[in-house]
Amino acid sequence: MDGVISTLLILGSMAAVVLLFRAAVRRPAHVSERDPPGVRTIVVFTGNDAEWFQDDKPDEPLVGIRLFRTLCDGLAADRVGVDSRGTIQNAQRAECVVGTERFALVLEWIDDLWVASVEWVPTAPAEKRHLALTQQVFAPPDSPSLRRLLSALDRRLKAHPNLTGVRWHRKEKWIAEDTSDPSETPFAPAAF
Repeated sequence: MDGVISTLLILGSMAAVVLLFRAAVRRPAHVSERDPPGVRTIVVFTGNDAEWFQDDKPDEPLVGIRLFRTLCDGLAADRVGVDSRGTIQNAQRAECVVGTERFALVLEWIDDLWVASVEWVPTAPAEKRHLALTQQVFAPPDSPSLRRLLSALDRRLKAHPNLTGVRWHRKEKWIAEDTSDPSETPFAPAAF
């Protein structure tokens, strides 16, 4: 009987730990992996200039530090604030500030393609913990600031002489590895 009671106490303790963990690391309620209707926040493009990799560490995956710096400088010239630039695991990341809104811009080199993602930035401690522990990526909510950032990024990519094949994807489709519906712009055409 003592064995049963101690087993039940252990199981009860484990359940309590799981419940506390779920309460402390809760998925943000107001965001989703789905892009807002009519918006695409993943852009894929090609370009393989050796100079873009000059600042990358030789024993680590290529992350395009110089290309990212060029893109961020271009966004800053378009009056998009760029903070906290740096290398994260296998990518480059910065926070872009448009008005009072913050967005993450992440650039990765995947299978000879550049992939840039505009993502939601957590603000509350529980949201930051969730993101740190789960590594989930969320789409930012639609707003004029988001559209301004996406337009500026689209202009910069298409104007760069060494970048080609700029195609925009919906975040939820990209996460599901569905690349069947790319668009030339980050926005759906207006309905008439």
